[in-house]
Amino acid sequence: MADPVKPDDELFLVGYPYFNVNEMIVVEELYKEAVMNTTRKLIIFNAELDRIRSGYYPPFFYPKLASLTKTLLPMMETVYYIHNFKGRNGGTLFRSLEILRKVGNKYFCVHQQETMPSLKEVALDILPAA
Repeated sequence: MADPVKPDDELFLVGYPYFNVNEMIVVEELYKEAVMNTTRKLIIFNAELDRIRSGYYPPFFYPKLASLTKTLLPMMETVYYIHNFKGRNGGTLFRSLEILRKVGNKYFCVHQQETMPSLKEVALDILPAA
């Protein structure tokens, strides 16, 4: 994996690594071989990380992908995140700290917390109680 990396590379941008489940495994390899313990940065966008975090891919069938929840994902910092919930108790999870509800043309914060809630927790617990 590190062969295409040049010594003067400073930043790696990875977009949409979710079409094939092995793509996130390759991203982890890139991180371990070319970014970890260096000043280089790795930016990943639109990675559908919730699918990995939530167990969408059964660990029995995808053990390497499931292991990312213990290896790569804890080292990642979410800079921008948005997930819209639809339905009777709709709302928006924004930046992993705030749950917003749209009333008319305005958004109101209905919940805040320090850690990233699961999508299930937001949909079933937080939004209905807000």
